[in-house]
Amino acid sequence: MPDFAPSPESGDLASKLAEARRRMATLDLPRPLAARLHRQFIAICDAVKAPGADEASGERRLAAFLAVLERRARGIQGTTGEQVHEQAGPNRRGFRPDGR
Repeated sequence: MPDFAPSPESGDLASKLAEARRRMATLDLPRPLAARLHRQFIAICDAVKAPGADEASGERRLAAFLAVLERRARGIQGTTGEQVHEQAGPNRRGFRPDGR
């Protein structure tokens, strides 16, 4: 994916969106989690671009997304109980139903 660098006059929200995308790209997330977070990110971007979009609402949605992203990043590094559950499922690479 090409790097996106918002122009200085495009505003703070565009810079935060670009930073969130860069942050997601640096994390080594399990595929189902990465796909879910990517869909959430795209939904935020679409909402911000919609006609009559409220920038404050976009800021709130992005802040909530970044909080989830940071929790997931800490979970990947420290592998919390919820993260173990996500990694143990059938979507995890190398999963075998017989447990071997």
